[in-house]
Amino acid sequence: MENSALQHLSKYNSLQALQLCLHRISFPLKPKHLHHLRYLDLSRSCIKALPDDISIMYNLQTLNLSGCIYLGGLPRQLKYMTTLRHLYTHGCSQLKSMPRELGKLTCLQTLTCFVAGSEPDCSNVGELGKLNLGGQLELQNLENVTAKDAAVANLVNKELRDLTLRWSAGETEDDSRVLENLKPHDGLHAIRIHFYGSTTFPTWVAMLQNIVEIHLFDCRKLQWLFSHDCDTTFAFPKLKHLTLEGLVCLERWWEIGNGGMQEEIMFPLLEKLLIEDCKKLTALPGQPTFPNLQEAIILDCPRLTTVAKSPKLSLLLIAGREDQLLLWVARHMTSLAELTLFCRKDNTETTLAAAEDGFKEVVDGKEEWNGHDLPLAVLKLCHFKSVLPGMFACFVHLQDLSIMSCDALVHWPEREFQALVSLKRLEIKYCSNLTGYAPAEPSTSAETSQLLPCLEYMYISDCNSLVEVFNISASLRYIEICCCSKLESPFGRRLQQGQLAPWIHQGSSSVLEVSSSSSPRAGPKHLQVNLHRCAGLTGLLHLPPSLKRIAISYCDGLTSLEAPSGVLSWLESLQLYECNTLSSLPDAQAYSSLRCLDIDDCPGLKTLPASLQQRLGSLEWERIDAHHYGNKPVLLKPKTWKYAIRKD
Repeated sequence: MENSALQHLSKYNSLQALQLCLHRISFPLKPKHLHHLRYLDLSRSCIKALPDDISIMYNLQTLNLSGCIYLGGLPRQLKYMTTLRHLYTHGCSQLKSMPRELGKLTCLQTLTCFVAGSEPDCSNVGELGKLNLGGQLELQNLENVTAKDAAVANLVNKELRDLTLRWSAGETEDDSRVLENLKPHDGLHAIRIHFYGSTTFPTWVAMLQNIVEIHLFDCRKLQWLFSHDCDTTFAFPKLKHLTLEGLVCLERWWEIGNGGMQEEIMFPLLEKLLIEDCKKLTALPGQPTFPNLQEAIILDCPRLTTVAKSPKLSLLLIAGREDQLLLWVARHMTSLAELTLFCRKDNTETTLAAAEDGFKEVVDGKEEWNGHDLPLAVLKLCHFKSVLPGMFACFVHLQDLSIMSCDALVHWPEREFQALVSLKRLEIKYCSNLTGYAPAEPSTSAETSQLLPCLEYMYISDCNSLVEVFNISASLRYIEICCCSKLESPFGRRLQQGQLAPWIHQGSSSVLEVSSSSSPRAGPKHLQVNLHRCAGLTGLLHLPPSLKRIAISYCDGLTSLEAPSGVLSWLESLQLYECNTLSSLPDAQAYSSLRCLDIDDCPGLKTLPASLQQRLGSLEWERIDAHHYGNKPVLLKPKTWKYAIRKD
């Protein structure tokens, strides 16, 4: 807000509510002008401090400082703001402590973050015992809290719904006793624990019958979640979200008692499960554990070999060995809608053989699906080495396919692509072995000409061996190809015996040719083409008739663009950047539909074709090198120098 506007605000002595997002480090208003203010929202401001005399705002009931990442402290006299009911301090990452005697704010009902300081002139967590807090509370720097002060905080009698307990990365021996004394109210709905330093949790963690979310982060000494001091059955009847992240010593879900009994953990309503960086965890709880699970993310858990059977699982993101991944896929084929698989790079011959068995289980499972359509719509694959191509045929309703860093992909899998009749988006990145078509000529059937008939978006990047793209569909609307240094053909090759892909065939060299007489059966979509850093591309002799926009940049081998009669009359945007060897543009007809022209740093292009020259000055937007204006007089600054014209 401008200074003048802020000064204007000071005139409104009766103002009761004010919201400011300040991009300055200090608070610009005088609290003496804000006596009647009841609501002040400074969230996401850049202030470093509040004035100490803000404590004279005796009527203030709500102070929102959330997201003030530069705020270093709260006013020292905050204790005198006795009418304050709601204080929002979460997201203030520079806050190191709370001012003294915070417990005097007896009307306070909401305190979203309390930072336990180590200095004597700040409040300890025991001050919370005097406050009737509810809702959301985060306790930070718990390494500065003693077990005695934690007990005095009396969280068990506060109607909190969301509790976050955060130690720093440095672990202390007293963590277990502090956590024991921070037992919350039974009505707690969500708990988050960060950097807890003991080997197990207190018993109250397993007794949260109303808990909906449990999130555990970087508890790096934790060996099990539940102690044998509890009953042998752990039930979380309302739990919907469970996160275990960075529990590097976690071996099992419960501590095995002297009797060696197998405890059961029940999550009847669990919908989202995330387990990441739990390197020692070997198993999930026994069945039936996750009957309502809908989303599962399993990352960096190399010893986790068991697979939960969750009949409602619709989203699965998992990283591991190929055999682990495919076992999960085989178990949940009939329910998955979105699947992301990251294969670890340390596959051995044994794991590859197991992967083949897992893939066989996937394919053989077709007989058990009873002809039901598989709902999978999104598939992302990374680092597969063996069975990648054969999996495509299993997902006939797939709409979005991403393939990354897959060494097994060498040629376009035409047979598998024929099954992907619903695919709309294709992304291929970092597949260094992909070259294009197999050495044998592609099929000449009509089926091949309709490869990926619904494809609308295609993005290919960093495939350094790629020479040509498969025959594109008439439905395609957007193509982007980046950093494919050997690319010769971004549109595909002609089929034999008169069977054309929608409009494209390949010439005898690394130059594209397109039959101008061919047209898609249902009419072409408007096509946008982006080509970036494809040094092997020497020419685009004939552009598709559906082309509306084309952008080419840093293609140092490109020498010419050509198009059949009538194509360029539909072109709306032409952008050429740093194509050093480009020497000519087509001049078959006027660029009658062109609205945008951008030619920058293409030194080989000495002149523009006459049909394009005629459009200069009438375009909606144009930016071209100065020499392309030729001898045409151009006003430099017509509003200032009426008759000044360009001399070059």
